[in-house]
Amino acid sequence: MTEEALIWKKFKDGSEAALAVLIRRHSKPLAQYGRKLVKDDDLIQDCIQDTYIQLWQYRKNLRQLDEIRPYLFTCLRRKIIHSFRSQSHYALGLEEDTPFLTEFSIEDRLIENETEAQQVAQLNHYLNLLPKRQKEAIYLRFFENMANDEIASIMGIKYQTATNLIHDGLSQLRRSLAPESLSLFWLFCGAPGC
Repeated sequence: MTEEALIWKKFKDGSEAALAVLIRRHSKPLAQYGRKLVKDDDLIQDCIQDTYIQLWQYRKNLRQLDEIRPYLFTCLRRKIIHSFRSQSHYALGLEEDTPFLTEFSIEDRLIENETEAQQVAQLNHYLNLLPKRQKEAIYLRFFENMANDEIASIMGIKYQTATNLIHDGLSQLRRSLAPESLSLFWLFCGAPGC
C-alpha cells in the first residue's frame, strides 16, 4: 500500500491526524487550482473548507484511493461549479464548464537572458490563446503532473476527450511557437519534447 493510500485509509477510519496531513499537503495545490477557475479567494477558501468538511462527514462511505490529489481537485471543481450555479455569476452567462482563468507566467523559472525572455513571452502568449478547456487540461497535465485519466475525472469528461484536449493544445503550440520557445515549454514542464 502506498503512503497516499495508507493516509487515505487512516482518514476513512477517522484519524484526525490523517485529516491534518491531507489539509497540510493538499490545501495549497487546491487553492492554486481554484485560482485558475475563479478570481474569488474567499469563494475558493470556502469551497476548500466545504470539501474537507464534506469528506470528513462522509469518509466512511468513500472508496479507497491510491492518489488523493486528483480526487480532491475533482471535489473542489464541483464545489466551485455548484457555487457558480447557485449565485448570479451563473445566471450571467457562465458556460456549463468552469472558465479556466489562468494566465500562464513562467518567466521566474526560466529567464536567464534576453533571448529567453522573448521566447518565454512568446510561450506565455500562445499558451494563453488556447481555449480554456485545452488550457486547463495542459495545466493539469504538465503543471500538476496528472495522468490523462485523472484529468478526465477532474474535468468531468471522458478519457479520450482529455487526451484530445491535450493533444490539440500541444499541436496548436507546435504550430504557433518557434522551436526554441517550444523547447522552453518542455524544459519548464519536465516533459520530453515530441
